[in-house]
Amino acid sequence: MTMKLRKVSGCKNGTCPAVYISDRGTVVAQGVPVDHAEGLDISPGELAVELPAEVFAGALAVLEGGLHGSAR
Repeated sequence: MTMKLRKVSGCKNGTCPAVYISDRGTVVAQGVPVDHAEGLDISPGELAVELPAEVFAGALAVLEGGLHGSAR
């Protein structure tokens, strides 16, 4: 079954950094892949992404509000 996502932060249209809540109760982040960074230890099958702090903060505000906020 395909995961369903609801955007909670980031741009409203297009392919830009964003944060989504899934129907599985997880969070999905869309951003620029980070391959190498000091202090980052990536396991096989994992991917780190970079996104603006304000996109993350917007998503956190929605999560703290009980998942009922709208896309920012």
